[in-house]
Amino acid sequence: MKIAGDGRLGVAAALAALCLAAGPGTAATTPRPAAPGEAARSRFLMGTRLAIEVEGGAPEKAFEDAFNEVSRLETILSNWRETSEISRLNREAARAPVRCSPDLFAAVRSALRWAEATGGAFDPTVEPLVVRLGLRGEGGRLPSFDDDRAAAEAAGSGLHDLQALAGNERRSAGPLPIGWRHVHLRRTSRSVSYDAPGVGLDFGGIGKGIALDAAARVLRRRGVRRALLDFGGQVLAIGRPADAPAWLIGIADPEDRDRAIGAVGIADLSLSTSGNSERSIETEGGRVGHLLDPVTQRPARFEGSVTVAAPDGTSADALSTALFVMGPERGAVWADQRAIAALYLWRDEARVLRRRATLSFEERFSLTTDEAGS
Repeated sequence: MKIAGDGRLGVAAALAALCLAAGPGTAATTPRPAAPGEAARSRFLMGTRLAIEVEGGAPEKAFEDAFNEVSRLETILSNWRETSEISRLNREAARAPVRCSPDLFAAVRSALRWAEATGGAFDPTVEPLVVRLGLRGEGGRLPSFDDDRAAAEAAGSGLHDLQALAGNERRSAGPLPIGWRHVHLRRTSRSVSYDAPGVGLDFGGIGKGIALDAAARVLRRRGVRRALLDFGGQVLAIGRPADAPAWLIGIADPEDRDRAIGAVGIADLSLSTSGNSERSIETEGGRVGHLLDPVTQRPARFEGSVTVAAPDGTSADALSTALFVMGPERGAVWADQRAIAALYLWRDEARVLRRRATLSFEERFSLTTDEAGS
């Protein structure tokens, strides 16, 4: 069984949600002991570990091709790399339309579709907020009172250049140019433009899902029919085990990723968990979470986790980000209206584990927790 939120390989592989675009990976592939009839490999990519287990074995080239595809996408989608295609787009698209590669154009189009579908709860244009909060470095800061007041004012006033917002003093600069409608696509020329200085895209809330889907496509082309891909916070199942109806995936305690509170079975599905227990930055004013609310222009307030099941990695990744930002009250209602399988977990003031699942989650999965709560 794999545990959602555990950072170890093998029986309890990583499912901690990392929704920021990740840093550069290495080229090393680390094999681990495999069960009979199983082949397994892993590689550090996009700032976390991608582990692939194939039942029935697979040619070494199938693993290498899948890892290389994710590595290639990292050079396109990672904001951690100044030389990446998305970094170039962010530098130039406010001045003139930028022609994009098919992969980048498809990623932008997919991200904008999910932003529209979620009413902006997921929004790839949070890049200027990532910069303002210093979330791509060792430091970081909480928004000031002036930031809060400015962000609450009418949208569209006082747009500022991104370079000014990223200055050493990080002065309060008013509302940031965040909103997916700032991004414009020209399909005939495959180009992207921004309509205001300072607009920027960050694929942190969808990039791993895109990469998982790409790796799975490579494996399927190489003849793989039964496999589990685990990408530091998200899993994707190809088929199902030969001797079981599903791959068993544990759901972690929202505050203790090493402790599973239950398990669900998945087949031909992706399962994504978003939470702030892992990736956050401690500042003088408190902890800054990496999951950002595009509307309030602050870190999202929910302190638990949300797990979402979807047919593909891209959908699961974007939805878990959006539903985390919405929080359990609004998010569960929104997801129920769309038959989305989602589970919220959090601890109340008495440290009791609470849960809220959508009807689709309850109908699809049988999950019992070992603590009281509702």
